[in-house]
Amino acid sequence: MSTDLNASFNEQYMHINSKLKKRFMRKPNITEATNEFIALAIQCEHSEQPAFAAQSYVGAAKCEAAAGNYLGEAEHYITAARHYMKAEKKLASLKFYSPDRENLEAAIGCFMLALGKYPPKSPLCISILMELANDLIALNHKLEATSYYEQALEIVTDQTMKIMCLKNLLNLQIESDNLDVALETANSICDSNITIPEDILVEVQVNRILLALLVEPLDENKPQSLKQLFADLLSDNDCESAPFCTDLKLKLQSMIISVARGDVSSLIRISADTKHFLTIQQIDLLDKLNKEMRQKYLAIA
Repeated sequence: MSTDLNASFNEQYMHINSKLKKRFMRKPNITEATNEFIALAIQCEHSEQPAFAAQSYVGAAKCEAAAGNYLGEAEHYITAARHYMKAEKKLASLKFYSPDRENLEAAIGCFMLALGKYPPKSPLCISILMELANDLIALNHKLEATSYYEQALEIVTDQTMKIMCLKNLLNLQIESDNLDVALETANSICDSNITIPEDILVEVQVNRILLALLVEPLDENKPQSLKQLFADLLSDNDCESAPFCTDLKLKLQSMIISVARGDVSSLIRISADTKHFLTIQQIDLLDKLNKEMRQKYLAIA
């Protein structure tokens, strides 16, 4: 193989591909072509040409399909998808964006082809969907990523994985500023009959409180568990569904009362004392709440 990859790739690829054409009285050597596609892909990887490597793995996948090895086909499509994603991320890091999204669309297509080779509710399907969603988040296509998390949720059966999918979806919805839907997701997590680890439960419950204060849903649209959460906080009741430490509980109580009274200065003061209990995302929500309160009560832009 030539070492001048840019000049010779198409020639090498077509040479391997030509071996797959049936000749008179002789079938093509599928195994040989597969190995040559993989060797070409490895050469492309070493030359830092991920898009060429991806194309070579697609060639290997087609060989495996011709041989009836559908699991091998799926594995090569996944590898191809990862290389197309690598090529897309490389372009993004250089601030170069293709309007046709060629590498990204090729990556999504390869992931989808691999997805179709596994049983519908296979853990591998869930893994593929979550990997694709995470790649899209890394490329700042957050709304697009949401749909793949939702697809994963439709087929996941393991309770722990379902909670993690829901939590990732909740975080993504918050990051996308889709707060109404995020509150619905947070409610569904807490209303599920799944045992939730305490640290995750605390995080989700704090998210619910902040989201409810921001979204201000009508009372008839609040699930009973959300009403009970606020009632327990304001009544200083201890409950397993909201295992807050004493200091955080007091801060949340004060925050709810300040918002209800429209007491902007108290909310600002409480926020400063509360932030060390919160995640970065929750701090952003709290800052947004402060901004909205100032605009509403003090007419400060």
